Amino acid sequence: MKCTIIGGGIQAVSTGILLEYLGHDTTLLSDVFTYLDGSDISSVASNYAAASVYPVDVDSEHSDDELIAYAESTFEPFYNTDNVPVRKQTRFHLSESSHDDVIPLRMGARDIASYDPYVPSRKGKSARNGYVCKEYFVEMPEYMSLLFRTYRRLGGTLNRRRITPDEVSTLPGIVFNCSGYGSRTLFNDDSMRAIKGHILMIPAEDLAPFPFSYNYTSTDHNSSVYMYSRQDMILFGGSHLMGTIIDGEWNGDSPTSPMQIDDEIVPARVYTVNTDIMSPHANIHKNSITATHGYRPYRTAGIRIEMDADEIIHNYGHGGAGVSLSWWSAVQAVTHIDTVSTSILSSIATTLGKTAV
Repeated sequence: MKCTIIGGGIQAVSTGILLEYLGHDTTLLSDVFTYLDGSDISSVASNYAAASVYPVDVDSEHSDDELIAYAESTFEPFYNTDNVPVRKQTRFHLSESSHDDVIPLRMGARDIASYDPYVPSRKGKSARNGYVCKEYFVEMPEYMSLLFRTYRRLGGTLNRRRITPDEVSTLPGIVFNCSGYGSRTLFNDDSMRAIKGHILMIPAEDLAPFPFSYNYTSTDHNSSVYMYSRQDMILFGGSHLMGTIIDGEWNGDSPTSPMQIDDEIVPARVYTVNTDIMSPHANIHKNSITATHGYRPYRTAGIRIEMDADEIIHNYGHGGAGVSLSWWSAVQAVTHIDTVSTSILSSIATTLGKTAV
């Protein structure tokens, strides 16, 4: 069956791979494709993802624990397949304040109070609340490149151009909308928001990938910060600024207690708290940091995976869960035209592994 997939990010290419594997004839239609056009295009959410397999900033009819289960179970085959850049790491969710939180149903999750090995913290402080778990982590630059290579190897086509709302009805075959924030314009979805987040990239080829990552809330800040490690760098983040993008311009919240790093205005805690925690492990110099930002395509009406009255199949609105739910969402979307379940993902993972060799 002929299918046109609107989008150039992880939802689009994952959906395209699944459709091609099932024997459909597909084209990805977008003016920008993730990482193929560089990693500094902030409007493409997949360029910004770190990315851990843990759904955040997403509304859904499913519970948080259900979404976690969908994310972890669908990425397990990719972790278990040689040459696919998905690894498992130790993840801390920590707070310096004591409060009662329910520990989510994540891999090996347990209360930090029962954890004996090293726990990251600021100098002179201790993490009094939280949990530690295992999580899958996706090396995005390598992973996205592998997805696009696999898609084209299976027979998929990339068509690089921008489309307008008036063109949607003229697109050939079954149309899948994986345009993320673009759905605000293409499909008049006013529930779309753009959550602006900053990433600080610290060179660390001699250290990365680091053996742990964390999400950390200090007593003097209401919002958390995080650290992830890629193969050649450490990533600091934690800004969360709600806004919208209209005519290419973002309009939204401003950072409190801002500071400038590499031409970006970021919340100071993203640098100061993370640097305090990581200084014992890495040499962090402000003038060697590269800063960037991106936008999570958050949908106030919740993640949308459905066929509409015009028989367009939508798969967007994932917020900060785009990578985490990419394979689960692709399967849900494709079930509208074919019989498929998540059991097929072991075969998809094998195909990725063979492409990587």
